[in-house]
Amino acid sequence: MRVFCSMKVLMFLVFPGIVALPGAAHGAFRCGSSLVDVGDWPVEVEERCGAPDYVATYPTATVPGIGIVGEVEHWYYNPGPQGFIRRLEFRNGKLRHEHSLGYGFAGDSAGDCSPARLQSGLSEFEMVAYCGEPLSRRVTWESVGRGSTAPGHYRADQLVPVEEWLYETGKTQFRRIVKLRNGRVIQVRTTKKPQ
Repeated sequence: MRVFCSMKVLMFLVFPGIVALPGAAHGAFRCGSSLVDVGDWPVEVEERCGAPDYVATYPTATVPGIGIVGEVEHWYYNPGPQGFIRRLEFRNGKLRHEHSLGYGFAGDSAGDCSPARLQSGLSEFEMVAYCGEPLSRRVTWESVGRGSTAPGHYRADQLVPVEEWLYETGKTQFRRIVKLRNGRVIQVRTTKKPQ
């Protein structure tokens, strides 16, 4: 009985304090000994976390006759094989989302661009780390239909940017076209061999 009352008192005194702690709110995460939160400016994040290992920029909206009017930036931090890669998403100059991806990798493990390595689910950062920059790339726009489970933060019937990257995995092998949406590989297909 006494233990039960002590636990009840502890819950009423300690739990509200934990909830009220700064950083216990949505989206906050540690970057070394600093705290980074949704809504922070890119310069604030860089001051706390250092320069990102990789940055990718995508259009989010275009206006006919004007061009690109909105962009999203993905910043990647690779802590090595003992931690998870973090992707920070900036929109309109503010941190909007933080995503933990798979385990990181050592700097010397890059460069293994075998056809088996190219698979759905890889991040754009992992693609560049393993295979280098693509031979060529292009951006197209695709409609995300109703009931779609497309990764990312898209509404139904919205046009979304999709990138296609062309890779050569060897002079005697077929080239690969890697399709990415929201910074993730969604499809890999084979095309003709180099001439």
